[in-house]
Amino acid sequence: MNLSRKMFPALSGNSYVYLNSGGSGPPSRETIAAMRESDDLCSGPAYLEGTDFYAHQRDLYARAREAAGRLVNAAPDDLALTQSTTHGMNLGAFALDWEAGDEVVSSRSEHPGCLVPLHALEKRYGVRLRLLEPPITAEKVEGAMTPKTRLISVSHVDWTTGEVLPLEEISTLARGRGALTLVDGAQSVGNVPVDVPATGVDMYAFTGHKWVLGPEGMGAFYVRPGLEAESTSLGFASLSDPTAFEAEGGYEEYFHEGARRFEASTMSPALAAGFAAAAEAVYERGPEGFAEIRRRADLLIGLLEEMPRVTLRSPRPAGCGLVSFEISSVAPKEAAEKLLAQEFVVRFIPEPYPYVRASTHLFNTEEELEALAEAVSKL
Repeated sequence: MNLSRKMFPALSGNSYVYLNSGGSGPPSRETIAAMRESDDLCSGPAYLEGTDFYAHQRDLYARAREAAGRLVNAAPDDLALTQSTTHGMNLGAFALDWEAGDEVVSSRSEHPGCLVPLHALEKRYGVRLRLLEPPITAEKVEGAMTPKTRLISVSHVDWTTGEVLPLEEISTLARGRGALTLVDGAQSVGNVPVDVPATGVDMYAFTGHKWVLGPEGMGAFYVRPGLEAESTSLGFASLSDPTAFEAEGGYEEYFHEGARRFEASTMSPALAAGFAAAAEAVYERGPEGFAEIRRRADLLIGLLEEMPRVTLRSPRPAGCGLVSFEISSVAPKEAAEKLLAQEFVVRFIPEPYPYVRASTHLFNTEEELEALAEAVSKL
């Protein structure tokens, strides 16, 4: 399965080899068209007499939730639309009633979108943060837990190496010890098959602008049905019936029962339309698409592992489309800059895991991967 470069305005008409969908994936023409159509409607005709502007917005939000739900095998009511993975991680981190001395277990290799909110819990509430060295296993998590542990917060796919974490084992362990789980799905959704309910996790945040190839600025936040968690971001959209709100209070009984209580206010209809279009495309490609992403990663790994001055940092065989490596005597930032000068778009991971990282997607050809390996060999 291939996606033609012609499908993506950012890729067509130039010779750059784009290998950074783990940073930001280029939206397709269809996704851009869906955004423009919605934006045009909401900027003009939707305001005219006889057109229910707000109903149009609600329909687009509903479509986005439904499409996001199909991506992770969750019901639309179990998802709230967000700005990004980081937005969702903040909603999850601050959803608990924290007390001084409570503990959180996470990993040193987590993205700042996870770690910054957790460090904020330390500063604001006196929560203790226990950070594990990767790779993360259920055994390591269990060894770090104490009776004070209330939250396990990790990624589904480690952004530094592409390691896929055993979420089902970790969530089972956490539940048995009375702790909740909050997962960063930034590098998983659109990259590997995701069935969030099957993992048993309590909260799961993801975005549409990376592997899903959707627009920047919209993602989703899964909340396990029945989970008692409070949103710190509240507004009319949190209520099932905003008209029933009373100035004196009493609004709690009108909260949405599901994850939508974590939505607060108006969002961009254009982003919702683009997110929905991109998510629907991922769903339509099915399991074959994920297999092809891994096949390309395995091809790149095979090319790189033959080089004596290259050290691979990703699992073999590949568990996803992320391929991280080091080049001896060349700093990762310098390597990424030199590769960019040769029209290869990769990214570098900063300290303490200083790797060069390539993201293989369905629009990447074998010839492109071979050309990248040749460029790396010359560094």
